[in-house]
Amino acid sequence: MGAVNKRICYVNPGINIRRPISFIMNLLKMKDYQISILTPREKSAIKREKTRHYDDFEGINLLTYPIWTKSSGFIWPIPTNLDFLRKAWKILKENDIIHVWVPFYPNTFIICLLKLLFFRKKKLILTMDTFPAYSFKVSLIFDILFKIYFKTVGKLPYIASNYIVIYGDSFVNYAKKSGVPKRKIRVFPTGINFNPKSSEENIRDLLNIGADEKIVLFVGLHNKRKGIDLIIKTANLLRNENIRFILVGDGPEREKSIKLISNLGLSEKVNFLGNRLDVHNFYNQADIFFFPSRGEGLPGVLMEAMIYQVPIVTSNIAGTRDLVDNLENGLLCEAEDYYCYAKSIKKLLQNERIRESFKKNGLNTIKTKFLWESNIKNFERIYLK
Repeated sequence: MGAVNKRICYVNPGINIRRPISFIMNLLKMKDYQISILTPREKSAIKREKTRHYDDFEGINLLTYPIWTKSSGFIWPIPTNLDFLRKAWKILKENDIIHVWVPFYPNTFIICLLKLLFFRKKKLILTMDTFPAYSFKVSLIFDILFKIYFKTVGKLPYIASNYIVIYGDSFVNYAKKSGVPKRKIRVFPTGINFNPKSSEENIRDLLNIGADEKIVLFVGLHNKRKGIDLIIKTANLLRNENIRFILVGDGPEREKSIKLISNLGLSEKVNFLGNRLDVHNFYNQADIFFFPSRGEGLPGVLMEAMIYQVPIVTSNIAGTRDLVDNLENGLLCEAEDYYCYAKSIKKLLQNERIRESFKKNGLNTIKTKFLWESNIKNFERIYLK
């Protein structure tokens, strides 16, 4: 069977649609695949209109179900009634392929379990974008719980899967440590569409940034894993430099971080802008992209920074290492070393030759390794196999 009439259902774990799921679905729907997605949903969609959650479902069968979750912080959405089980059974019965992202959410784990128990001949592909407690540390308690999970019931989704996709070579050892059978591992990087937008608004005028003031940009969720506290520590070290830190996004640490910035006397040096749909304006006018994350998959924001030719300073962790080659197309620091971050930012701002080299090499990295038009073929290959 070719692509014609091939029925694929994607299972999204959280409230926000995973970026790769959105890109893959919208590429394949133009190739005669029949695409559906099962995803949890909150009742209100008003807030989502102002965020980049990749909700393009035109031509895609959208299946949703109600959940219980806390109003803030990172929490696993929990299905609240039998509607989820009915739809889970339906997608397993009616689709040729089920592609699940990360199996340690209640919804995704249940899908894997149902496949293992009742639909053993069905093709199930599992994507692991991180390996908590292995590829990054969560907390002492959660690291212990995740390791127990991977050594016990966490083996079941691996058994249920025909293939297990990871985003880069830097994840291979972590995958093996978590119990992924080597024969099932497929290293498929995600990607990005090459369609940079021109600036529509001058953010220096918007934020009253001086002509000589340098802009250091962060885009992402405001939580500890993304390193919001490290950004503040770095900004404090560079408080006497002519630098403005711009943080785009939202999350559970935002309000606490704003208060801390005020207490440190950094309110004129660090701007929190919340969620924006015009992120391209910020990429176009930033001098450095700063991403001190403690744990990642393959960060799409680093790809965006490379497309907009913004020199990068980021953490030396799994995922970022697959995108950034230290001293070649960016600077890497050990995740907790905010002294290194400060030194690297200052070094880049003082050396135009290095900045121009990183811009050129970063763009080349995307064009040669991380465009969806090429990388989608890896996913199609296992769908059609």
